[in-house]
Amino acid sequence: MKIAIIGTGGVGGYLGAKLLKAHPDLILTCVARGAHLKAIRENGLTIIEDESRFTVHPAIATDDLSAIPPQDLILFCTKSYDLAKSAAKLSKSITKDTVLLPLLNGVDHDLTLKSLYPDAEVLDGCVYILSEIEKAGHIRKKGPFFYMVIGNREGGSERYNDIAGLFNEAGLKTKLTDRIVYETWKKYLFIGAFAMITSYYDKSIGWVMEHRPEEAETLLREIIAVANAKMIPLGNEDYLRALKQARNIPYDSKTSMQRDFEAHRPTELESLGGYIVKEAQFLKVATPLMERFYKTLKEKSKK
Repeated sequence: MKIAIIGTGGVGGYLGAKLLKAHPDLILTCVARGAHLKAIRENGLTIIEDESRFTVHPAIATDDLSAIPPQDLILFCTKSYDLAKSAAKLSKSITKDTVLLPLLNGVDHDLTLKSLYPDAEVLDGCVYILSEIEKAGHIRKKGPFFYMVIGNREGGSERYNDIAGLFNEAGLKTKLTDRIVYETWKKYLFIGAFAMITSYYDKSIGWVMEHRPEEAETLLREIIAVANAKMIPLGNEDYLRALKQARNIPYDSKTSMQRDFEAHRPTELESLGGYIVKEAQFLKVATPLMERFYKTLKEKSKK
């Protein structure tokens, strides 16, 4: 089986390495850049998990998307703003039998891929993990938790039992569902609200919950209102779950978008904030706080 990881960072690198360790006959392609790519080519990809570590050697490590041969499964683990332009370069890699699985922050990434490759098998998914590139060629996973949900928004997700089995056999707990749109929005609810408010104040999640809890609650409610207008059944249980998650996270935790703003890197502002503002305007849903945060951060991103 041929699998390509587009974006061999904290998420993609961990998934690819675990799959190759469990299934050594896999032909794994890892897309990376710079020093990280050089280290993978020369020394392999190392995963550090608690006190253990292991190293795998992908068949191909490259930064040339157009040179990747046809694949059976492609995992998209890029930043959301890179998805469309990365996918567009993969026409030689994607056949009608290729399964495409985006695992990004945000929602509707399956629709982006389906618009580019209407004949391909396109799933959607979300993954819960704490991991990052510790240094070139090395991924550190923090804590024991891992959970992934994948499925097809059109139903019939049981057709992909073999893919879920591939992950589960590698120790990557994966659930198949026909409610994948709800599942991606459930994760988006937390990520969108807290990415926006931590970036706006440049403060940790703990600080937000201590000093601006009402604003965090308002952002969650505004996202739920947009979801409900799109007939996505986010509700009070999801709202309470997101607040509980925020309270249980270590006080100094920062969101990835906040760190990107701090480092003056490109951010996922459009997918995590702009998307809600634009959908709200189209659906005539009031989201005044999200709109204020988005406008301010939009100006900040131009500096």
